[in-house]
Amino acid sequence: MSKPSPLIQHEFPVGLVVVQACIIPLIALLGWQLSGVLVAKSAAIGALIGWLGSSYAAWKSFRFGGNGRLMLVGFYQGMAGKFIIVIAGFFIVFRTVHPLSAGALLAGFAAVQAMSWVYPVWLGRKKSNRKA
Repeated sequence: MSKPSPLIQHEFPVGLVVVQACIIPLIALLGWQLSGVLVAKSAAIGALIGWLGSSYAAWKSFRFGGNGRLMLVGFYQGMAGKFIIVIAGFFIVFRTVHPLSAGALLAGFAAVQAMSWVYPVWLGRKKSNRKA
């Protein structure tokens, strides 16, 4: 007897989290090339804060598979948890990491968040090219 395919495909959230993780060293390398170690460290920390929040939200949102009610509850819990992780992360970093480039920290965070917009577009083009 064959196993039915799940209602929710986990490739998208897993792929997004992996892409966000892969961009962290690229952000640090770019910051290092542009302005040195301080900017690289700050940008990487900001990217890591964004990635931790996104990873938690993806895990909470998609762990229940096809159960719609549990997924909705998980989505709300994941977004609330992401908000808390991000706020706590910025608070801890601003209080403990010195010296710090605040602009690079926020740029690293924004770059990871931008992957949430870029990855679906890239995935859609990849799928449309495969069909053609």
